[in-house]
Amino acid sequence: MKKLSSALFALSLLLIQPAFATEAAATQAQKPEEVTLTFELKGQNAPTLHIKEAPNGIVIEEYKGKIVLLNFFGKHCKWCMKEIPHLVSLQEKYKKDFQVVAIHAQQTMTPGERHLLEKKFHFNYPIYEYSDNPDFTQYIAHRAGWEGGLPFSIVFDKTGSAARIIPGYAPEEDIAQIIEALEKTK
Repeated sequence: MKKLSSALFALSLLLIQPAFATEAAATQAQKPEEVTLTFELKGQNAPTLHIKEAPNGIVIEEYKGKIVLLNFFGKHCKWCMKEIPHLVSLQEKYKKDFQVVAIHAQQTMTPGERHLLEKKFHFNYPIYEYSDNPDFTQYIAHRAGWEGGLPFSIVFDKTGSAARIIPGYAPEEDIAQIIEALEKTK
């Protein structure tokens, strides 16, 4: 009798086990609801930008369909100061399909410092402060592997996918080549 009950018990385990395995596999196959991060980039004298996480980059609602160069710079960075005139020139030249968005990533500029920079460079693109937008800046730093060196730029294609990361200074001609190559893609 003991042998028969042991055999029945073993048989029941064999019949029940596949049911648990199937249920476990079905549970694992169900993906948790994916969360898409959103940000609002805010700044003085700059429009609020609505940014949504994308699988390979970001989408800035206000510049949807444009190539976007996200530039991190600093007021005390000599290479940043050398790069700004190039960005102003490129923004003017490619304004139909291209947009520069800059984030000042050093100690917050005083109104006087900002005024002097604006007077010197005649910015034609929006500038935001890291201190006003730390969540977005930290998110981008994590995704792009940025460790704080300046200047640092990420070029996003027209769909919002990160097409190029530029750590450090980039000559105007190099950025223009990137823009022109991305303009040709659909």
